[in-house]
Amino acid sequence: GTAEEILMDPANDYVERFVEDVDLSKVLTAGHIMKRAESVTPDKGPRVALQMMRDQGISTIYVMDKKRMLLGYVTAKMLLGYVTANQASDAIKEKKSIEEVMTKDVPTVSKDTFLNDLFESMFSANVPLAVVDDQGRLQGIVVKGAVMGAMAGNEDVINGNGVIS
Repeated sequence: GTAEEILMDPANDYVERFVEDVDLSKVLTAGHIMKRAESVTPDKGPRVALQMMRDQGISTIYVMDKKRMLLGYVTAKMLLGYVTANQASDAIKEKKSIEEVMTKDVPTVSKDTFLNDLFESMFSANVPLAVVDDQGRLQGIVVKGAVMGAMAGNEDVINGNGVIS
């Protein structure tokens, strides 16, 4: 089996004893623990993004173009402030773009970034880390809880099933 399979599901007691002290942060990668990222395209307005966040129970949504290129992100707090400030104005009637609200400086990692290399950026970021490919296309996200769950050996987290942001 793969290194991950041997660590997470040792074949016997001998293998289990052999791998029990292995540092998972040097074996597991962002690709192992990432989950699907909720996203909108730039043509969607702030109200649409906010409704999607409410429906999905999330506080961050990523903005990407039709080729899945990551453009930025918005948080519920950013959107609520924008929508509230513009509620009585003509801005809503003018169908303002989400690009006017989003942050373009997105913390990103690649699928093959080891967990031990995620710690600093993970805990300095205010949003989940965006996992992107070599072309900058959004592949998924890594949330803090998934990193902690993976370090504890939670197989559901490692299979991308166990943590909700």
